[in-house]
Amino acid sequence: MASFVRQLNMYGFRKVVHIEQGGLVKPERDDTEFQHPCFLRGQEQLLENIKRKVTSAISVTAPPGTQVSTLRSEDIKIRQDSVTKLLTDVQLMKGKQESMDSKLLAMKHENEALWREVASLRQKHAQQQKVVNKTTTMG
Repeated sequence: MASFVRQLNMYGFRKVVHIEQGGLVKPERDDTEFQHPCFLRGQEQLLENIKRKVTSAISVTAPPGTQVSTLRSEDIKIRQDSVTKLLTDVQLMKGKQESMDSKLLAMKHENEALWREVASLRQKHAQQQKVVNKTTTMG
């Protein structure tokens, strides 16, 4: 199993950590899930982008004994697409958050107006009750 996991890692697959596990507790079951941005159901055209990570020889600028991984243009394009999508999603979420904030503020103002109206109606009711009480004691 460890060899298979190393192979997955070499091809850019990453282990999925579920919220229940929190990454700290060893899972009770022996089922482990991996994911890759180019391994998506119904998107076979992305499979060609799953390639083994390549490491270059020792770089001139790198300290001796260090290996530097090389990024291919497809990898950079995929990462740029991912970042662009992420930024778009963040902007969308920001817009929705601002919309929700304005709706919440409007609801707060409406709530305050309703409470003022309730207080006024209670006061009118109390005055009417006094009038009713006076008329019933007179009669």
